[in-house]
Amino acid sequence: MQIFGIQALHLAAAALTALASTLAQAQAVSSLQLVPSTVSGGSGATVTGIVTLGSPAPASGTLVNLSSDLPGLASPAPQVRVAAGQTVAQFVVGTNAQYRRYSALAFSTAIRAVNPAAGASVAATLNVTAQARPNTTVLNPRPSLFSGPLCVGDPGVLFNCPLGIGQSCTFRQECLLGCQTRQSSGTTYRDQCATSGRTPVAVNTPAVVGGARGTATVQASTAVPAGSYAAVSTGSLVAAPTLRTQQAMAAGSLNQSFELRTAAVDAVQFASVDGVLTTPQALSGGSIYLARRLARGWLAVTPGAAPAANLVSNTVDTPVLQGGQAGIGTACVDQLAPAPQVGSIALQVESANTAAVQVSAPALAVGSDCINYNLQTSPVVANTSVAVTARLGTQALASQVLVTTTPVATAANATFLDPVVVNAGASSTATLVLNGMAPAGGFLVTLSTSHPEVVVLPASVTVPAGADRVSYSVQTRATASEVAATIFSHPSAVTAQAQLIVRPAATPPSVAGVAVVPSTVVGGNTVSGSVALSSTAPAGGTAVSLSSNSAAALVPATVTVPAGSTSTGFAVSTLVVSSNTAATITATLGASTASASLTVTASGGSTLAAPSLQSPSNDARFDSGQTVSFNWTDVAGAATYLLQVDESSAFTAPLVQAATTSVSQFATATLPVATLYWRVRAVDAAGVAGAWSAVRQLRVR
Repeated sequence: MQIFGIQALHLAAAALTALASTLAQAQAVSSLQLVPSTVSGGSGATVTGIVTLGSPAPASGTLVNLSSDLPGLASPAPQVRVAAGQTVAQFVVGTNAQYRRYSALAFSTAIRAVNPAAGASVAATLNVTAQARPNTTVLNPRPSLFSGPLCVGDPGVLFNCPLGIGQSCTFRQECLLGCQTRQSSGTTYRDQCATSGRTPVAVNTPAVVGGARGTATVQASTAVPAGSYAAVSTGSLVAAPTLRTQQAMAAGSLNQSFELRTAAVDAVQFASVDGVLTTPQALSGGSIYLARRLARGWLAVTPGAAPAANLVSNTVDTPVLQGGQAGIGTACVDQLAPAPQVGSIALQVESANTAAVQVSAPALAVGSDCINYNLQTSPVVANTSVAVTARLGTQALASQVLVTTTPVATAANATFLDPVVVNAGASSTATLVLNGMAPAGGFLVTLSTSHPEVVVLPASVTVPAGADRVSYSVQTRATASEVAATIFSHPSAVTAQAQLIVRPAATPPSVAGVAVVPSTVVGGNTVSGSVALSSTAPAGGTAVSLSSNSAAALVPATVTVPAGSTSTGFAVSTLVVSSNTAATITATLGASTASASLTVTASGGSTLAAPSLQSPSNDARFDSGQTVSFNWTDVAGAATYLLQVDESSAFTAPLVQAATTSVSQFATATLPVATLYWRVRAVDAAGVAGAWSAVRQLRVR
């Protein structure tokens, strides 16, 4: 009877296991659809994925794992949850607008979905059409000396570079195994695409959830000689190698690994991972040529459950400081700070004894994993050890700073002026530093100058007891010529002297003129205005007020002429009018004014379509000074195109307002460090403008 009971229990358990297996199989992914299934290469477009289960998800929901066969081209988040009682869930697949952009090839990848507890994965194919090769200007770095094939521009791309300053290199070949530099011959570059071996960079983790760590490897095809180096860099705010300097490779090695830190994201982003392998080559005569092999890989950074950030280091550069001296420290975490709309990493640094050590620490900047903070010590009567602690939530790392005693002052040691050059009538702030700590009762320092007729000083200053410095104001009087006045402190060493340059007071600039080009425009279009000053704008720039006497012509309220410049531009927007309308644009600065006339003409309107923007992709990132190439589709009937770039999406005062020829592109390397917006419209031969394109954002850092 007992045996029978045990057998019954086994049978029941087997039945339950079989039922659970059947239910799990029923929740397997039955289909996967991508909408659309084809996107334009270079567009950076997103795709909606639709995953369907064979039966409704249980009360806890069902997690479906997602992946891509080619993550650098297109990637989804790692998982999507099918809600309880549902059979369908949607997810987003991001595509990389920069993926192999010089190849002129179409690509495809399989997006896969699987319930790991039930059944095999189901795949759907995403097709990415070929994109036109970039027309970004790439210049010969030595245009008057060398010409020929050169590894330049994007890592892993070979160009032909001509002689002549300002001439553009032309695309020659995309190098799948890396672009290999070679010793030039005479005046000829001889770089080439590598034809064998391994590509110099491998992204070992081609897709990671933002905040998680990835790895990349710079790899050689054969054992490297002594003196070889590896380097990895990214052009992104969402990923960066922890080793940001060139790393020596051990002789005989094949690989050098780099950890990649990433930032949490709210949408799929793609970070370029550029690898450079440098190896020495012996040349005849005993010299050495450092050959480089360059290539680009990609890391997809996806939204998902980011790991918690961890505090990894906190160091001070000079752990022993004499009281009164300054130092710096560095604190780091294992993630990059995300964009504000995604979150923040609240890294803080504090001193355990603010009387001896004061800390000034900035916030962790977007795309950074470390902060550099400043330490300022105060004079102490006994050696004092102070803990300087970096904190991240409940985590803490402390470094000790030993503040040593400051000797009793015997003289002034140094004087610092801010600023050191002033116009007559302006003032400067002087900071006097003793050679030690002021004793009880303070330390009296008398002051004098070589030009008392121009520089006005207090007769003396007193450094308070226990301090080593004091600040005071230096006033100046009118002078007909430039004066270099020496400030003396008594008692002091020669090092306590400081020199203040006093220049004749500058005559404030006035408005010299206003221009509007063209002076006649069809209503609804935008023209360029400029204002000129009588002399260069001083530090901080000069703000000039603008006005228009007609509602048909709109101008910004003010425009600022940058420091050191005599002119600047602004945009004049016009409205559609039923009859020709005269407008006067006036610039005012103090008592000075200048005006220009503009005629806004009537028009039956334009039938020109809005251009479609091609590149850069929305929210593209560029380094300061990097050439940005704007491209858009041709519009039938267009004679010219008007491009606007501004820090405001309202385009109230465009930083760039460029009228191009019939070519639907424009390139510039002078954009400021900022978040910028851009748009384009076509203009016909009669000067009638069509509809504006959509607005895209880009970032210059």
